[in-house]
Amino acid sequence: MITVDGIFRVMTGHRMTEKGNRVLIGVSGGADSVCLLFLMSELRERLGITVEALHVHHGIRGRSADEDCRFTEELCRSLNISCRTVYADIPAFAAKEGLSEEEAGRLIRYSAFNESGADRIAVAHHMEDSAETTLFNLFRGTGIQGLCGIRPVSGNIIRPLIFCTRQEIEEYCREKGLSWREDETNADVELSRNRIRHNIIPEAERINPGAVRHIYEASEKLGSIWEYVDGEAEKLFKAVSDISGLPERLEISIPGLEKGAPVLRGLALKKAITITAGREKDITTAHVKALDDLTKGISGKKLSLPYGLMAERSFDALIVRKTNDEEKAAENKAEIPFRITEDGSESVIVLPDGRKLICSISLEKENIPVSGYTKWLDYDKIKDTAVWRTRRRGDRISIQGGSRKLKDLFIDEKIPAEKRDSIFLFARGNDVIWVPGLRIGHSYRITEETKRVLRIRLEA
Repeated sequence: MITVDGIFRVMTGHRMTEKGNRVLIGVSGGADSVCLLFLMSELRERLGITVEALHVHHGIRGRSADEDCRFTEELCRSLNISCRTVYADIPAFAAKEGLSEEEAGRLIRYSAFNESGADRIAVAHHMEDSAETTLFNLFRGTGIQGLCGIRPVSGNIIRPLIFCTRQEIEEYCREKGLSWREDETNADVELSRNRIRHNIIPEAERINPGAVRHIYEASEKLGSIWEYVDGEAEKLFKAVSDISGLPERLEISIPGLEKGAPVLRGLALKKAITITAGREKDITTAHVKALDDLTKGISGKKLSLPYGLMAERSFDALIVRKTNDEEKAAENKAEIPFRITEDGSESVIVLPDGRKLICSISLEKENIPVSGYTKWLDYDKIKDTAVWRTRRRGDRISIQGGSRKLKDLFIDEKIPAEKRDSIFLFARGNDVIWVPGLRIGHSYRITEETKRVLRIRLEA
């Protein structure tokens, strides 16, 4: 059961605010944010803080969104809390940046939060949100950090309701006579998180009524483990790295790195990439593994990394640096010829990011399964005329009845703009055969006329 005293203890126990802080609350109009707004209104004098609200109108859902906005502004007035509304065209922003509308909305919200200048940003994440995040990350592949759920405090972001369940929040609102708005998009099970929320979480609760709490408690324990491991990795990174050349380059002692445990080496190498790149998004396990493999290679060997980075082994040192203009131009023109033996044996092609393409030819074209990272193509339409490369101006991919620009495909599939130039694809001239993880060109699919089948499997 939620009480004002209980939330006060959570906030003081986790040092979420200090006296004199200006706290901005993100309010959507849903039950969780309404509950948070009311509780923070009750606690502002006790905590010695000032409270403000921010509502983001996403430019989606038409009249319903307008009503959410009016509801939020009126609720804030009734509580004597100033409210600022930010209007954004999320669909347009998402299309421009190649993002999902969900991700675009999150970026716009947090950008507005950060621009406010508030000391703390209070958001209404609760226990189910954390459990959903843990499961979502687990399903799509993650390390320890991704299993830690949502933390009570992340920088200046505070989450006073993170230990509360959705049921407790709605019960509190009813008890206090608080109404709230329902976002109909939350019921759309085409969205992955909503499928977890409406299908998987309820089934888990049927298996054990405490499932959500148990997932959250496990993520809390992993969070403590992660903080320790990450701290040790930071010590290793500092001990073996020369960062005097940042932001352009850093250097790592390979003998020093090898003294660390494997898990710490991997985390230290990821830090090397993210610090030089200036961001962590889209740095994957495959990139870290490829960089680790480079430490075992010969001096002079190089590796291309996201965000225009180049890694190179130089004797006993590993150098991670930003590429110059000439290198960027060469990388954008990079090609890997497609060569394969026609006797049915497997051929291996290694991409610059360390991933491998396992290729073979077969006469068998029956019972071909559907797989995102294995494709079966008509070999006689390809043979040795294709290459593996990054995208180029004029690239198109065939569809039934015609073709479309590769750029349009990337936008439709929500591929971030900064990631598109690093994607290796299979092409003949400007005719794209396959974009791994997305789709193959319709012209190269297996048909009744196909004689030889090309099988390509992508491995991290």
